[in-house]
This record gives sequence, structure tokens and C-alpha cells, in this order.
Amino acid sequence: MALAISLVFQSRVRPFITPERPFKGAGGRKLTRPTGQAIFQLFRYVNVALLELPDGRIQRALGKPLTPDQRRILQGLGMDKSIDV
Repeated sequence: MALAISLVFQSRVRPFITPERPFKGAGGRKLTRPTGQAIFQLFRYVNVALLELPDGRIQRALGKPLTPDQRRILQGLGMDKSIDV
């Protein structure tokens, strides 16, 4: 199942990664065809905080804004940009 998810990520993200705008992988390597592992690695240190509001609702917030590469990956996956609010 994990391999299938990784392959879906690769196939959906790769059209957004071009030689003119490569993906910066681990160690600063420029990748034009990132693997699923490289894509997941980019999100390894993203921290999400859950905030309980006075009315009892839970709101999530990111510890810091997403990088341009992270936003591009989310766009390739068809996720709404509001995810990084």
C-alpha cells in the first residue's frame, strides 16, 4: 500500500518539476524526477500545532510557513493552498 501511495505521489508531482525549476532534495541536490521518498522527505520536519479555541473548536497551524518547493508539491497533488494557513 505504501508503495502504491508513493507511486501516485511521484506521478502527480513530476509534471510540476521541470529542468528549469528543479526540486531541491536532501543535501541540496537538484532533482528533476523526484522519487516518492524524496517527496516525503521534504515534509519530514513540518510541525503542525493544534490550537483549542475558547469555543471548543480545534484549529491547526503550521509551526512555520511552507517553503516554495513544499507548496509546489501540494499544488501537484491537487491540494488547496489554504493548507499552509
